[in-house]
Amino acid sequence: MKFLLNERNTQNLFSIAKNAGAGVVGVADLSLLKDLHTYSVPMNKFSYGISIGVPLPNFAVEMIEVDNPGVLYAHAYHVANTLIDIILLRIAGWITSEGYLALQIPASYRITKLAGHISHRAIAHAAGIGWIGRNGSLINPIYGPRLRLGTILTNMPLQPGKPMKNQCGNCRICIDSCPSGALKYAEFEYYPKKREDILDAEKCSARLDEMKDLLSKQSYAATVCGICIKVCPIGKKIQV
Repeated sequence: MKFLLNERNTQNLFSIAKNAGAGVVGVADLSLLKDLHTYSVPMNKFSYGISIGVPLPNFAVEMIEVDNPGVLYAHAYHVANTLIDIILLRIAGWITSEGYLALQIPASYRITKLAGHISHRAIAHAAGIGWIGRNGSLINPIYGPRLRLGTILTNMPLQPGKPMKNQCGNCRICIDSCPSGALKYAEFEYYPKKREDILDAEKCSARLDEMKDLLSKQSYAATVCGICIKVCPIGKKIQV
């Protein structure tokens, strides 16, 4: 009976998310993320993390240049985040109407300069949406890293997915292409032991600040770079 309840809830969740505009959706078992660092998030109240992803338009990503990510990519980035928040709100409303708890985590919102309430990538990885790549991004088998992510925490009974092993192999295109030299090569099966093993967050943040200043002069301030997303071979050509 419990299995049927979990299955029904999960099917309804996927239907709501897809109809609202999500490109991918998955469920993470939060018991796999007991050591996950968060800011002001009562993880002990929840059993599952719902991860949804909205794909970025491929051509806007291909237009990214080293010295200018472009207003069109910045615009797509912001609109995707807005859509994610709307999708999450619809899902949270449905969960609440079913009598369960739901906590929406804002898309691309920072508590500190380098981190948000919770890692959307960690939840998405635990949900089986993709693997953690050399660039620290979530790599979906279809869209690659060309996804924006959002999260809802809940105690609604659901069927969780399974984390995917790193499938980047020996590829280091993103590392060699990073304009700030922020990416570092490290071997790991599921997730690096610590973020610093693969990413110098200070260098990446400094690069993002430069791009924000550039785009603000073009009447579209945005904290984006996108080179490690553009060069990743996964997702460059979507296979139908």
